[in-house]
Amino acid sequence: MEKVLRRRAIGEIQKEERKQAILDTAWNLFQATNYEALTMSEVAEAVGLAKGTLFLYFKTKESLFLAIVGQQLNLWFAEVNADLKALNQPNDIPLTSSVLSQALEQRPSLVRLLAILHTILERNISPEETRLFKRYLLQHFAETGQLLENCLPFLEPGKGVHLLLQSYALVIGMWHLTDPAPIAAAILEESEFRPFKLNFATEFSAAIQALWRGLQND
Repeated sequence: MEKVLRRRAIGEIQKEERKQAILDTAWNLFQATNYEALTMSEVAEAVGLAKGTLFLYFKTKESLFLAIVGQQLNLWFAEVNADLKALNQPNDIPLTSSVLSQALEQRPSLVRLLAILHTILERNISPEETRLFKRYLLQHFAETGQLLENCLPFLEPGKGVHLLLQSYALVIGMWHLTDPAPIAAAILEESEFRPFKLNFATEFSAAIQALWRGLQND
């Protein structure tokens, strides 16, 4: 029985290692292309697996990339939480908001995924996967929301989570506005249309500060 359990444990470890290899490979491929162009066949080939084997780990492409979103958000939340805890200037909106915006600016591929999370990635996953992901978000939003309340005393208890949700909506909107399709991007180089050519980092930083100041003055 002990040998059987040991073999089972080794097997589980190998499965987790292969699963992580799939996630890492898909993430690397995504950073070099776009979601629509990337196929599960390409991911399987890059990992060195048969396509059917890949689907044993992730039933859909959306399921695979939802798992990637979770892992990348883990890194973002860890950085943001550490930086918020280190702040010693309460009620400083520019300083506090820069913690969120700079962490996003350093992760453009994560922003690209967040922009399609609700419109694409959540459309072809199981109800249980959806529940697990929403619970994961609730946990992280609650922790980071509390840290925001500590940094921004004008926030009432529990309002930090709502502030994060509003800021997240700005992320999605600003990315779509500042990441035009190739044809549109070429047109925006013409002087007539330059007002529509915007930079995500600049616009998001300004928008999040305006949002937070508005809440402060309510």
